[in-house]
Amino acid sequence: MIRRLQFRCAFKNDTERTELEDRIKACRDKAANLIKSGRLCNVSFYRYENMGFLYIEEIVESDCGEPVDPEILFSELTPSLKPWPREEGDVFFAPMINVYRHHDPENIDEWERERTTAVKTRVGRIAFVFPEKMPSYVMHHTAIVNEGLLKGDKYAFISMHENLLFSYYEEPRNNVNLRDSDEESEAIKAWIAVDPESHFDRVKAKGDNFLVIPCLFTVDRVDLKEDRH
Repeated sequence: MIRRLQFRCAFKNDTERTELEDRIKACRDKAANLIKSGRLCNVSFYRYENMGFLYIEEIVESDCGEPVDPEILFSELTPSLKPWPREEGDVFFAPMINVYRHHDPENIDEWERERTTAVKTRVGRIAFVFPEKMPSYVMHHTAIVNEGLLKGDKYAFISMHENLLFSYYEEPRNNVNLRDSDEESEAIKAWIAVDPESHFDRVKAKGDNFLVIPCLFTVDRVDLKEDRH
């Protein structure tokens, strides 16, 4: 099965550009090697201002084991990062909590099928939710996922940290839902009824709910099979 993870980090401001690029390339190379070894499926890394956002697909037998450690995967980059305070100790990569998806991958070949039949663009976006509106956002999106009827991109995955959302998806989209059903979603009706637009700080997102952010690198099993970088 595939376990999907998202993390958030913070860049220092005093790292030379060339040095930072070298460190990011070293992390990309390490990710590619772990994909070749069968440990990972996809690693995609994005940046907005001083914030970094990491999406990982890990190949596991079950969801019970310890997940891949981004501190080890991105150890070359940590000199360019600020530590993030947590109750159990500072970290460089803060784990984000998933709140939204349309598919739970199990078979890796079936999971990657669309990636082998179309040229896919791997998109990272962020959204700034008003802090007082985050409970409402999480409640409604948890209900939408639990109901499993709303269709969206197969690879879409949205997680939160504090009042910020990080969204990963791929284009062209392959719209599916968790129940593989065409029933009408009552949960999305409830979400629309509470005015979704009122949840998002569109000023911070430059006029959008979700702001597309630059990709520092993305590498997938498909890229390595096709020797495509």
